[in-house]
Amino acid sequence: MLLGINVFPVIGGIYYWFPKMTGRLMDERLGRWNFWVMFIGFNLAFFPMHVIGLLGMPRRVYTYPSGYGWDTLNLASSIGAFLFAIGVLLFLINVLRSLRQGEKAGPNPWDASTLEWSTPSPPQPYNFAVIPTLASRHPLWEDRLGEEDAGRSILDRGPLLDHGRETLGTTALDGEPDVILKMPEDSCAPIVMALLLTALCYCALIHSWWLCVVSVLGIFVCLVIWLWPQVNLAQTVKNLNHESAP
Repeated sequence: MLLGINVFPVIGGIYYWFPKMTGRLMDERLGRWNFWVMFIGFNLAFFPMHVIGLLGMPRRVYTYPSGYGWDTLNLASSIGAFLFAIGVLLFLINVLRSLRQGEKAGPNPWDASTLEWSTPSPPQPYNFAVIPTLASRHPLWEDRLGEEDAGRSILDRGPLLDHGRETLGTTALDGEPDVILKMPEDSCAPIVMALLLTALCYCALIHSWWLCVVSVLGIFVCLVIWLWPQVNLAQTVKNLNHESAP
């Protein structure tokens, strides 16, 4: 049963997110075949097991004497397992075929309501040209839902993060954009600190205490280098709103 509650949601999620990840739609006709073959195969494989269990067959038995009345139901389960495998094969064929020949998806092929479907498919590496401001849980459906009380989401104007690694800081009470925070850049200090930590543990095992002290000092130096700010970390910006390029 764990196969059903894990595999089906994952495959369904891939069908849903495939257009956003690749910019192409998966084949719907092949997808329908994929679903029904897997659905029938799964139920044919696992439902007879409930009946066989009631007939007295223990779990995880790969062979058994004939004459217990389990043969037909186990055969049905085996056929269902092979049928389920065929369904997985259809899914893989659909993925490979759609990557090469799939129909262009566009930004929002499902007419979804959430923010990620406002970006191109596949999205740019930076995701959003400007940081959007949301006023509801369904920013792309606000016109049809008439959510006037909460205001309107602003998707094409907002803070612009275009100077390296940055993130947006907001006010504590209202969550309003307030500052642009500079994040630490790449550094080799973490891997050096990890090696020194390994050396510290080894030196402690062999009772080399002076090397332990050296390792601790090295870890401290790496930690300072890693966390020492290269620029002013908090930069207050008076006007955070920028227009998104068309």
